[in-house]
Amino acid sequence: MSTLNVGAASTIRRPRVGRFIKRNPMLVLGLLIFGSIVLSAIFAPWLTGDPYGMMPSRRLLPAGATYLLGTDPLGRDVFARTIYGARVSLTVGVCVAAVSVVIGLSLGLIAGYIRRTDAPLMRIMDALMSVPAVMLAIALVSLTQASVITVIVAITIPEIPRVVRLVRAVVLSVREQPFVQAAIAGGARTPKVIIRHIMPSTIAPLIVQATYICASAILIEAALSFLGAGTPPSIPTWGNMIASNRLYLAKAPWTIFGPGLELALTVLAINLIGDGLRDQLDPRLARRM
Repeated sequence: MSTLNVGAASTIRRPRVGRFIKRNPMLVLGLLIFGSIVLSAIFAPWLTGDPYGMMPSRRLLPAGATYLLGTDPLGRDVFARTIYGARVSLTVGVCVAAVSVVIGLSLGLIAGYIRRTDAPLMRIMDALMSVPAVMLAIALVSLTQASVITVIVAITIPEIPRVVRLVRAVVLSVREQPFVQAAIAGGARTPKVIIRHIMPSTIAPLIVQATYICASAILIEAALSFLGAGTPPSIPTWGNMIASNRLYLAKAPWTIFGPGLELALTVLAINLIGDGLRDQLDPRLARRM
């Protein structure tokens, strides 16, 4: 009897998986690409060689069996540095998205529900949104020193107001709903109303927004590293690799092809995931599909 149940469950599960893939091909594609990049970054020590080892006698070697993406002007393995560079970019993207969502959610809930805090908080958010991330990073680097923490802080500050505005807009529409008014009439305190009745409505748009913030942060980190205002040149990142090898583009294009392709695939995968999640979490789009 148990064997029949297991067989029936497996036959039911397979059509559901196939139906999900058929309905969400871009989401599945994005998850596969992003998952492979994350796994390669995690298992980089077992997949590649030393990203820091210099061999001047093997400088600017083309792609081959020994070096899958060739070597750079200092004889370092481009493939190894590209794989290790994913660690920094993914760390920056995930940290910026997580910190922005946590702080933006808290401030957005307060601004949207407590009316007397709305105007001053939103004016502060408007001021923060006017600060470009690149200029802020250059200012922070000149005051402190180039590091991953500096890059995360510089990118996070302009992203927080966007999350605050999104959450505030959701709260303003939800707080007038009958179930919220019923909770208030029933004597529920403000923290309980916000956390239990209002905050769940912000989760779906926040998840989608977090994917776009992550992709944007990865691009900005690469741009900052390219300009010399990001991570130190000793750390292998995609922006540092493109900046240090740009003079050899005509002679050795493989030195830029690897990190450029990895950067493009990562941002594309995250955007595909964000679009797929938006289609799934939006009831109107899901019903239409």
